[in-house]
Amino acid sequence: MNWIFAGGIYLLIAGIAQAARPHVSDDRDLKEIDLTQWDCLDRLEGSAKTADGVERNRLKNRSAPEGGPAAAEPTDSAGFLKRIAQFEVETKGTRRKALSPAQKQQLDALEKQIVSMTGYLGLAYCGPPETTNCGSGDYHDWHLELFEKPIEHSPQPGDATPIICEITPRTQNAIFHDGIRLQDLAAFFRKSDLTYESTGHPARKIRVTGYLLWDDEHNGTADVGTAVHSMGANKFHNPWRSIAWEIHPVLKLQRMETASAEAPVAPSPVAAPSAAPSPAEPANDSPPLVSPTPPQILTVLQPVQIKIPYGQVTLPAGAKLHVLSRNAQSAMIEYMGGTYAVPIGSTDLR
Repeated sequence: MNWIFAGGIYLLIAGIAQAARPHVSDDRDLKEIDLTQWDCLDRLEGSAKTADGVERNRLKNRSAPEGGPAAAEPTDSAGFLKRIAQFEVETKGTRRKALSPAQKQQLDALEKQIVSMTGYLGLAYCGPPETTNCGSGDYHDWHLELFEKPIEHSPQPGDATPIICEITPRTQNAIFHDGIRLQDLAAFFRKSDLTYESTGHPARKIRVTGYLLWDDEHNGTADVGTAVHSMGANKFHNPWRSIAWEIHPVLKLQRMETASAEAPVAPSPVAAPSAAPSPAEPANDSPPLVSPTPPQILTVLQPVQIKIPYGQVTLPAGAKLHVLSRNAQSAMIEYMGGTYAVPIGSTDLR
């Protein structure tokens, strides 16, 4: 009797868990879709109920300009990050409804831009039902995870996080008619049962052209980070993106290399987490850097200019940053994938 009761409880719990999981499409690749059957086609705001949700959805649901997207100078991930670096440092962890008038003006100008970025398509999958698409599981976005370098396994703890690009129902047909197939380009595919599979070939280098979008719903540390820390209960990697900025919607997608130039590789076993980047060595006449315990966050009190690989940015007063190590003169902080020294006197660590 006890076994029967326990079995019934197990089935009940499993049924609840299955019901709670949102329906994810079984689509395996891009296809032509009949938008006339979609009751959300004329609702650019989707089913959003808040002002910022309406604004965000209208941006996500843009279509290509008449005549197609204007030519944009191609860039890589470093160039993409440079474009939004100053805005990013001023608004880390912020939502669009909390922006100052000056920041809102800057955001409006950025989100009007069409950009073109190259990278390696490591992972592709169907997006879940979202207010953007009125909660439809069939008319869904396609999520593309673009990496600076090819990946040899699905994202695991220790791996670098990607930049997110999204194809929407409104842009899918044009990309499909261009002959683009995600199974031919992505190294890995995430199925509707939330498991990953290899496509049998390396990540292809592609060029993605589309609108810049700040998806501030994903601007917190649970979603944004330079490296994957853990795997969630939904088998997804956390954090899962390097930045809250996306190319969304994707208007055009191009393959940058031919299959004949690449040798197929078998998927590697799960790699051990890679070591965190080491901070720069302090000068010989400085006291040794020591790692704070527990992990520490500093607040910038006076603007500090730092030189990053693709330009310079100013860390504004009020910016909060992770401290990797410190000595009496300076603290090594993490910013957009790199480590930089800031003077202690410009922070609240004084």
